[in-house]
Amino acid sequence: MAVFRAFSVAAATLFALLIGADILVRAYFPHLDRLTGNFSETYLDREIREVAADHAAIVFLGDSALWGFDVSPERAGISLLRRKGCDCRNLSFEGGSPANTYAMLRALLAAGAAPSAVVFNVNQKEFNPIDSAYRKLHPSVAAFAWQLLSPDERGLLDTPAADDFNARLDRSVAAHWKLYGLRSDLREVLFGDVDAAHALNRVLQRASGAKARQDAAHRPTAERFEGTYDLTPLSQSPDNVSLTFLRKTADLLAERHIRSFAVLTPTNHALLHAYVDAPVYDENLRYVKTLMERRGITVLDYDRSIPAAQFFDNDHLTANGNRSFAELMSGAIGLQ
Repeated sequence: MAVFRAFSVAAATLFALLIGADILVRAYFPHLDRLTGNFSETYLDREIREVAADHAAIVFLGDSALWGFDVSPERAGISLLRRKGCDCRNLSFEGGSPANTYAMLRALLAAGAAPSAVVFNVNQKEFNPIDSAYRKLHPSVAAFAWQLLSPDERGLLDTPAADDFNARLDRSVAAHWKLYGLRSDLREVLFGDVDAAHALNRVLQRASGAKARQDAAHRPTAERFEGTYDLTPLSQSPDNVSLTFLRKTADLLAERHIRSFAVLTPTNHALLHAYVDAPVYDENLRYVKTLMERRGITVLDYDRSIPAAQFFDNDHLTANGNRSFAELMSGAIGLQ
C-alpha cells in the first residue's frame, strides 16, 4: 500500500509539473524574429493565426537567403527592418522554394489573412530541377496547404509522408499539449540551432584554432557551385515546376489585389562569374521581371546590388550583407 501511495504521489506530481510547464509555454513562449530552423506545425499554426489577426502586417515568404542563413535571428535583414518600425512577419525558411511560397500563401489566405503587403524572393537557382526543394514542401507547410492545392498542383510535387494513425495521433496531442507540439522550437529557443555536443565541439575548435583552419580549407570557390544554376531559358521551360508555382503565386496575389514585391535574390557574381555571367542568366532575370510586372507586382532587382565581401557563399549574406539588404528593402517598401 505504501508503494502504491508513493507511486500515486509521484505520478500526480509529474502530471502537475507537466500541466504547469504547458501553461507557462502557452503564456510565455516568445514571438520569434523568424521561424526556427526546424519549425513545427504547431508553431507555424501560431504564426499563421497571428498574421491573420494583423491586417497591417507585411509578410515575407521565401528561402534561406531571405531568412538569414548563418546569422543570428536579430541580425537577419527582416529583423533589422522590424527594428525600423516595420510590422514584418518573417515566414521564410531554410529550404524554401517557389512551391513552398505558393503553399504558404494559400495557407495564409485560407486562414483569413489579409496582409498589407507580401514580399517574396525569387532565387534563380531554385529553377534547377536538382535543387533539393524543387518538388518538395516543408512537412509543416504541407500539413496546412496540401489539401488546399488542386490535384494538378499536388501532382507536380512529391507526396508528403502518409497521414496514418500515428501522424494523426501526434497532431492531436500537439494541438492540445503545447509543450509537446513546440518541443523542437523550444529546444532552439533555449539552446540554439545546434545540440550540446556540437556546441561544445565548436568552442573547442575555436579555442584550438581548428575552426579557422577548417574555414580556410572550405572557403567557397566557384567550382563548388557549378551546376547549381540551371541556365536553360525559362521562356522555353513552361513545365518547370518552380516557374509554374512562381506564376501561380503571382496570379493569386494579383487576384486578391495584395500589394506585392518580388525580390530578385542578391547573388555573388564575383564568386560565380564563370557560371552565371552569361546572356541566358540575364534573359531569365528579364523573363521573371516581365512575368511579375504584368501582374502588377513590384520587382526589386537586388541580384547585383551587394558587394562580394558581404556574402558567405553564392547567395547567403553576412551580418553586414543583411544590413545592406535591409537598407535596400527599407526604401523600397516605404520605411524611413
